[in-house]
Amino acid sequence: MRVRVTAYPDYVFKGKISTLGAAVDPATHRLFVRSVIEDPPEHRLVPGMYANFVIQTGDPARATAVPVDSVVREGDGTMTVWVTTDERHFVKRTVEIGLLQDGYRQILKGLDRDELIATQGAVFFEQHARAEFALNGPGART
Repeated sequence: MRVRVTAYPDYVFKGKISTLGAAVDPATHRLFVRSVIEDPPEHRLVPGMYANFVIQTGDPARATAVPVDSVVREGDGTMTVWVTTDERHFVKRTVEIGLLQDGYRQILKGLDRDELIATQGAVFFEQHARAEFALNGPGART
C-alpha cells in the first residue's frame, strides 16, 4: 500500500492492510479496511490528515475478456460461452471467469484469445440447445 497525504504531496508513506471487514455494506458498497502505515522518525503523520491510498493486490495480468452477455451461468453453477469457427455452428464451452469491469468479464481458463464467440443472446443459444436435445436426443447438433 502506498499513501500520500495532502500535507506532504511529494512523500510516499508505505503500509500494509491489517484488517478487512467481514462484509461489504450493501447501501454504500464500502468495505472496512484498517491499515498500518509506516511513519518516519520525523513523525509526519498526525490524526485527522487527509490521505489518498493506492492498494495493490497483485501484479497486473493480461487476460482474455468477453462481454458480460456472452457468459451463461448454468444450473450447476458452471459458466459457459458459445464458440464458433464458421459463425453458423456453435459449441458450448465451459470457462472459468474472473473479474468484471466496464461490462466485460475476464476469462481465466477455457477460451483462447483468438476464438470467436457469441457476444449477444448467448442465453438463447442455451434455450435452443435444450429444445433441440429434447426433440432429437443427445446427438443433436446446435
